[in-house]
Amino acid sequence: MLPIPRRLACFVLSLAAPLAAFAGPSPERRKQGEEMIDKAIAYLRAQQDKDSGGWAVPPPGKGIPNYPAISGLVLNGLLLQPGVDEKDPAVAAGVRYLLSHAQPDGGIYDSALPSYNTAISLSALARVNTPEAQARIKPAQDFLKNQQWGSATPVGMKAAGPHGTETPAAVSRDHPFYGGLGYGNRGRPDLSNLAFAIQAWHDTGLPTDDPAFQRAIVFLQRCQMLEKAPDGTVVNDLPYAKGSKQGGFIYATGENDQTAGKGQSFAGTIEESMDDGSNVSKLRAYGSTTYIGFKSYIYAGLSPSDPRVVAAMDWIRGNYTLAENPGMGTDGYYYFLIAMARALNSSGLDSIEVTRFAPYRGVVWIAGMPEGTSEADLRTLDALKDAQAVLVWPGPPIKPARSFAFAYFGSEDKAQAATKALDGVDFKGKPIIASMTNNPDVPQSRNWRDDMIEQFARLQNPDGSFRSIDDRWMENNPILISAYSLVALQHAVRGEGK
Repeated sequence: MLPIPRRLACFVLSLAAPLAAFAGPSPERRKQGEEMIDKAIAYLRAQQDKDSGGWAVPPPGKGIPNYPAISGLVLNGLLLQPGVDEKDPAVAAGVRYLLSHAQPDGGIYDSALPSYNTAISLSALARVNTPEAQARIKPAQDFLKNQQWGSATPVGMKAAGPHGTETPAAVSRDHPFYGGLGYGNRGRPDLSNLAFAIQAWHDTGLPTDDPAFQRAIVFLQRCQMLEKAPDGTVVNDLPYAKGSKQGGFIYATGENDQTAGKGQSFAGTIEESMDDGSNVSKLRAYGSTTYIGFKSYIYAGLSPSDPRVVAAMDWIRGNYTLAENPGMGTDGYYYFLIAMARALNSSGLDSIEVTRFAPYRGVVWIAGMPEGTSEADLRTLDALKDAQAVLVWPGPPIKPARSFAFAYFGSEDKAQAATKALDGVDFKGKPIIASMTNNPDVPQSRNWRDDMIEQFARLQNPDGSFRSIDDRWMENNPILISAYSLVALQHAVRGEGK
């Protein structure tokens, strides 16, 4: 058996425990979460397109592709709700919408992003007990397998148009793209699309010894910033991971077919100390990719004691927060929350031991912060003045793409009072969203379910939708981010959908 770092023994033992041990959030947070779920469901029901049965459906005749994936996410959230099934009128109409995009090649898509739309739609259909839905399971599974780089019989998107007709190649195992899936128009696979496919295969019961899972593990390893396991076994054999011990994940093994093997991280780089004492700039692992990488390892059948899984959890423990997408700020924030909820729910854990919390750190968000906003502008806020907060910026001047600031406080009481006073305050026409992480750099147990419910409570609007924090990756679409939020809350509140 490979060695397990002592600090993670509690994680391994907990993950090995029966899932029946689920305790969930505290009673207070459970009640709060149930109320938010009800409001989110009511909002999403009201947004359903009455003609097609889908959500976020583009106007006809404009040449804009449909994205069945958004409807699939909504359906996933609805079908995790006790008492809601395929007989529900909204669900039945949504399922018909998904099935209307079933293609002869087995995929479920319109004219763009075949694997992305198919995978998320397939996860939804896995929860639908009708002959029509079940008949699409295997064709969609096989379509995703054949979208995988390294498949013996790869297929590309059959629709013509401006969104690309890329076909993945039947590359050998030593190729950096082997085992991955892509959007279908980027010239390379990425971890996000692979993770959605793995989620779909898991949800539809594909055995973990299937060759598709085995190919996927190869690509997962090459997205993990970990050259070697503790026993010296090579994990990531690509040059950008040489000497790296981060344990977290990056986005892809290359930005395009010309940069295969050079890696890609949307979080930039970080200085790492090498065994010889030198500091080397390495691609930086970040939050959303690490959570989906961890979950994908679990769904692909790796043991909790596997060093690759342990290293990923070690990164999670050392970068635990719900205030931002670690390493990315507000970029992809709601995608990060659903990734975190699904990953930690898949572990079977209610609480995890976390480390490296900044002492009494309050994170102050101002959605859509006006460009040129200065530290002096924020210092005019009474709550920060009264608490004598120390402000730390991602890099002045503040830019809209990085619409958050850190505030450090002298005591936990001051931090709690200040973040409570700041939350919801109008600042130059924009609402402040304030939250706090606390405690010094020592291990502590966090009930992630409670933390997540508290964070969503700060973000939900009165109508049940959720506030847009950033517009990158379509996160200014209220239906999309509300669907992300609903699925995440379902996992946090009930532990459903493991």
